[in-house]
Amino acid sequence: MVQVNSALKSSREGLQTDPDRWWTLLAVECGNFVVYMDGFIVTLALPAMARHFDVGLSVLKWVIVAYLLTVTVTLLPAGRLADIWGRRRIVVIGMSILVLSAVLCALAPTVETLIAFRVLQGMGGGLVLANVMAEITAVFPKQERRKAMAVNASILALAQVTGLVLGGLLISTFGWRSLFLVILTVSLAGLILSLWILKARPRTCDRTSMDWKGAVLVVGATSAPFLVIERLSQDWLNPANVAILMGGMVALVLFVVVERGLPKPLLNLNLFRSRAFTCGSVSAGFYFVSAVSCYFLLPLYAQLVLGRSPVMAGLLVVPLSLVLTATSLTVSSMGNRFSARSLSSVGMLCVSASLIGLSCLGPEASIAAIVWPLVLLGMGGGLFHPPNNSATLNTVPPEHLSVANGFLSMSRNFGQALGAAMAATLLARGLGAVGAESALAGPVGERLGGNHLEAFLGSQQLAYRLAAALGLVGAAMSFARGTEVPVGALLSQKPVNNIQEG
Repeated sequence: MVQVNSALKSSREGLQTDPDRWWTLLAVECGNFVVYMDGFIVTLALPAMARHFDVGLSVLKWVIVAYLLTVTVTLLPAGRLADIWGRRRIVVIGMSILVLSAVLCALAPTVETLIAFRVLQGMGGGLVLANVMAEITAVFPKQERRKAMAVNASILALAQVTGLVLGGLLISTFGWRSLFLVILTVSLAGLILSLWILKARPRTCDRTSMDWKGAVLVVGATSAPFLVIERLSQDWLNPANVAILMGGMVALVLFVVVERGLPKPLLNLNLFRSRAFTCGSVSAGFYFVSAVSCYFLLPLYAQLVLGRSPVMAGLLVVPLSLVLTATSLTVSSMGNRFSARSLSSVGMLCVSASLIGLSCLGPEASIAAIVWPLVLLGMGGGLFHPPNNSATLNTVPPEHLSVANGFLSMSRNFGQALGAAMAATLLARGLGAVGAESALAGPVGERLGGNHLEAFLGSQQLAYRLAAALGLVGAAMSFARGTEVPVGALLSQKPVNNIQEG
């Protein structure tokens, strides 16, 4: 145990002398920016796509969900591939895929091909995102890490506001296909920076250690909830849905069995012996499954209920992102006064309160009624992200950073995909098959009325309140984390019995 702690201490002390850590942050944040912008920029285009392809919400939601779900299932294998081939190589491959897929999406002739190209885009996004926080944690000493994580959270907020505001302008001026030219431009810049700045680091695994069985089982276990949610848009629980859920649970159990039996598993299950890592990862998932309901529903509400243009619908979300950015940068100075558990838990409570406020929006909501919940949601995200990300990865040894970051990012993106799928399903089911198609396909500026309006508002209220309840679960998980302790001994081959997690 003394040897493990000494090695861990010396490796982290070495990180303090890295002179290029801020350039490295710039390079990986370009990838972080494009992946998160890619997830949100398409939201505003759903009505335009409905008019172009003549399809409804039940189909169009997969333009968003397919991307987010593919990012999610790619993250864990991407973390292991980074251990085998090096983080730099995996990031470069991921950025190259993002460049190619952006061109293909812009040229997609049908909605089916667009969804297929979005899957390819998600693969590239997963390869990039799996290495962002791992690279930050690897190059920054502990005393600077929370500040770097604050920048990371700020980039996330900047990606959201850029995607929504710029997306609205482009849709109104050039059409929805122009969105993917923005993604192409940023991806190309990120690829160039990654080739120029990122360093090749020593590999921690040999090339024969990829756990393909575990990768397949992860896909099965992760996909099952989305298949059930998709079926719920047509019918409630039935034997087929129960069978799908059971299949997912079986895949999860088999994954655990397979991972326990391998010398170099896809995911080191001993990571979960750290309460900080487990609670931090799970609470991150609950944050995103809650918050993403706003990013999905609010642009549609602004266009379909209030009759706003795509540009104005995007501008409505600007206060959220500005407050999230400001709070993220401020919270890094609170590290010596407040614990990660306190800051993150309060942040999750703010998220739930903001979603309750959004659930009260009616057919003639004022700007003030919309903005105050968004400000509260931004504060919640700013309080949650930097301390949670930092505390979750702080105690993970360098040789396990890629996989640990892969699981944390997987949890975050699973929450995003699940939140978007839940919101879209509740909305589509509330509007009905015919209503879901006609609601999105109307002319720009046309407002819903009659039964369609009532159904939209009722579905929106249910989605927000369900998201708020899940946010409270996330707050409880965040509060349940212990004090930060090194888990290097927990990840060693020999069991250790004298480690306290607080």
